[in-house]
Amino acid sequence: MSALLDTLDCPPGTRMLLEVAGLEDKLTTHCVGHARGRFVIAQMPHLPETGREALYQLLYPDAAVIARYLREGTVVGFSARVIKWIQVPFPLIFLTYPGRLESHDLRRHRRVHCCLPGRATFGGSALAGMLLDLSLSGCQFSAVLDEAPPPVRIDDTARLSCELFGADEAAGLDCLVMRVASSGRRLEVGLKFRDLPPAARDALDAYLRAALSVLG
Repeated sequence: MSALLDTLDCPPGTRMLLEVAGLEDKLTTHCVGHARGRFVIAQMPHLPETGREALYQLLYPDAAVIARYLREGTVVGFSARVIKWIQVPFPLIFLTYPGRLESHDLRRHRRVHCCLPGRATFGGSALAGMLLDLSLSGCQFSAVLDEAPPPVRIDDTARLSCELFGADEAAGLDCLVMRVASSGRRLEVGLKFRDLPPAARDALDAYLRAALSVLG
């Protein structure tokens, strides 16, 4: 289902797909930042030298661009125009700020808010925290840190443990990092379950059914 959004919620570092008029392939880049009502800045996509010059020719002022990014399981897209692109001091593309945002929810399963103790391992770093929302496809994990957070990036793998999935270590779930946000000492990570063993899926399904029967 598509819907209209009022606010561009695209933090720096968010991966974006750009469709540039005249170019068949979609280009992968990252958002650098934006100023409400003024502009959006994206990194210049990395291309082989043979395709780079063709892209530069198509990024003329007022050229049409469609940008899309993923935000908490929802694809957000908008149309914009190229303001300009620069190479120095960094290769960047300046786009007009969108007047209209459209979203499409990719999540197949309804999420419920929760507060369940859990433990997530990123690389070699294990963090104790809480699961703040939960569905059959993923969850949001939050931790308050006493030191610098471990390097966590989108598309990293993680291991999530929670008594809901089982008490032993083998009951932990392999996950994929979909979102990373930090504020002060708090780290929040959106996780997608890569594979749900039958026992964990049954326990999770029973919990969600019970929660939804109360929440309506």
